[in-house]
Order: sequence, then structure tokens, then C-alpha cells
Amino acid sequence: MTHDHIFELLTSYRGDGPFNQYRDTDPELDLPDGAAIRCRNLRQYLETFANARYVLVGEAAGYAGCRFSGIPFTCEMQLVGPEPLTWTRGLDLARSSRAERLWVERSASIVWPALGDRTDCVLWNALPWHPRREDDPLSNRSPGRDVDDGLAVLGCLLALFPAARPYAIGRVAQRALQRIGVDAPYIRHPSHGGNHKFTAGVAALPCV
Repeated sequence: MTHDHIFELLTSYRGDGPFNQYRDTDPELDLPDGAAIRCRNLRQYLETFANARYVLVGEAAGYAGCRFSGIPFTCEMQLVGPEPLTWTRGLDLARSSRAERLWVERSASIVWPALGDRTDCVLWNALPWHPRREDDPLSNRSPGRDVDDGLAVLGCLLALFPAARPYAIGRVAQRALQRIGVDAPYIRHPSHGGNHKFTAGVAALPCV
């Protein structure tokens, strides 16, 4: 399995509901080359975490995070803000939004402090694209059956990390993993008051 195969799947997706941030741009929200920026950010992320021993699978891309950063559970502020994440140093990461301020995502602000400087955990989403309400591009909605569209990509991602053990961040991710034959342990999703249980779940993963 190669990165190129995953990106072929990511960029070719044309679903009715979710926004494909790896192929499309919104001229009111994105820089002209926003999709290419997000692909480049994600590729560098996957290469940096190539030796991960855990794959933490969430639900779907969020509007304030992966929608603009291209990286699951990660926002623009953490990539190019005044205090970027440690692993970003030396990488050619960039913002893709036209917003006056860099996007900040609540889940991202919980996930990365819980991970700290760990590079043995790679993040992904069962639905790698952004499920949004039809009337609001800057919104999140439950992905529902759209998750099925991401199963092929999920399988490819896991194949890219054959030595890594998958963990489900939330029940949606757990069910998606089951759909591809993976019985993954459950960790509470950080949203909706789950921050403490999520942090405890990550802390329980042995450092390898």
C-alpha cells in the first residue's frame, strides 16, 4: 500500500453530502490552491508518523479542523500558529483558509495535549471528508450512512500501518472498523464532555 493510492481515493470522492476538502475549494472560504495545500499537509503528516504503533480512528472531518488543515483532529492554529505542535517543526505546512484568523478546533485542542510529543499514534477519520449541513458550509453534522463511503480509504490507511493497532475514538468509528472486519478497542470521543475519558484512554496506551 502506498500514499499515492490513498490520495487517489481521497481526491476522487464525489459524494452528494460531504465536502471533499482534498479535491474541492470554496472560493469564499479557501485559498485558490486550498485543496492542494491540504493534500500536501496530510502527506507530510503521514510521512512524519510512518512508524506509528497505534491508529486512532475518529468519526469525520470537522469544519474547524481537518476541513482546513487536511489532518484529522488538527487545526490550522496548531500547524502554523505562534505555538505550533512540536512535530510540525521543519515541515512545509500551510494554512488553506481565507479566514482573518487561523481556525481553532475544540477537539484538536483536547487531542494534541493528550498525545503530547508522542509520535506512536497516527490519527484518522472513518469518514475522511467533511459532513456539513446543506445550508451551512461551516457546520458539522453526524455522517450517518456517508461513513460507508470512507471504508475503502480506512482499509487502505490501516494497510499503510500494518504493525499499528487500531483504536476507535467513539462508537461511529468503532462500527466503521467492524464493517471492514476490525474489532478495535473503544476510547471515548473528546467532544460533548468526553475530554477526561479520552485523555485517560490515550494515557493508557503503552508507549512503544
